[in-house]
Amino acid sequence: MYDSKIDFNKISQSLTDTIEALKADKNVLSSTALEQLQHAQNELHQAMSYSLSSLHK
Repeated sequence: MYDSKIDFNKISQSLTDTIEALKADKNVLSSTALEQLQHAQNELHQAMSYSLSSLHK
């Protein structure tokens, strides 16, 4: 697992695109899905920060 690389930027862009698509689609009424995606985006940013901070130790 430590040898695999995670493309944080690609994941972040996918989350952002999905969130924007949900916000733009007037037929989608699931605020729960939007909240879960935003929570996932926050966790991703925390993981990115942790990953970067562990590189500088």
